[in-house]
Amino acid sequence: MTEKNYKVGPDEFTVDEARLQQALARYHEGKGLIGGDPRKRPRWLHPLPAEPAPAFRLLQSSPEHLARLHRFLSSAPLEIEIGSGPGDFILDWAQKYPRRHFLAFEVKWKLVRDMVQRAQKQGISNFWASDDDARFDLPRLLQPNSVDVFHILFPDPWWKPKHQPRRLFSPPFVDVLALLLKPGGILRAASDVPGYADVIQQVVEGHADFLSHNPELAARFANAAPTSRQAFCDKIGRPYQFFYFQKRS
Repeated sequence: MTEKNYKVGPDEFTVDEARLQQALARYHEGKGLIGGDPRKRPRWLHPLPAEPAPAFRLLQSSPEHLARLHRFLSSAPLEIEIGSGPGDFILDWAQKYPRRHFLAFEVKWKLVRDMVQRAQKQGISNFWASDDDARFDLPRLLQPNSVDVFHILFPDPWWKPKHQPRRLFSPPFVDVLALLLKPGGILRAASDVPGYADVIQQVVEGHADFLSHNPELAARFANAAPTSRQAFCDKIGRPYQFFYFQKRS
């Protein structure tokens, strides 16, 4: 990991509340999804690993492949990472917990392709991935109360006010996370952007289904490998903050 791979970003993180509310009013039209609403998007040009490799696109994979995916998602305790980057954390985590199943979302198709190849070379069979936007897939893919842990680690803050709708942590998406988590399930989040860290805590703790951040839950993840962004922050001495929110039982 070198400083060329990541940028620190501007000093100030801002929220344009009026513009954000205008965007949220169109959230269910696909406003803010990476690449736009996939129902209106031309067919992807970039190929994922061929089926039956454990990579999918919800609107393009075959019915047989999606049936395999559904069996995978429902047959073991499930953890999901959103924004996996090169997969440094999630692949290591899947190796450490072979009796659990893991699903990674990363919108950069090359990273998904490489993650799947790494998983296959390392013999990791409890892992699937997609380059879809998780905000579109999750409510269409999973049943309520079906996820044990969500990991959303160092999400892109989308600095510019016009890009606010792309920020993951918004009330509509926290509604989805709360719906899909099992009672007692954990939302594990992190950010090295102080202003965005404040937004994360406010929007999650403002949801009726989530308890306040509980640092004692960190012990459960004490042996987790760092993400590539976390490793970059450690290298340059940049502080960051982890959050652990639990769904009410």
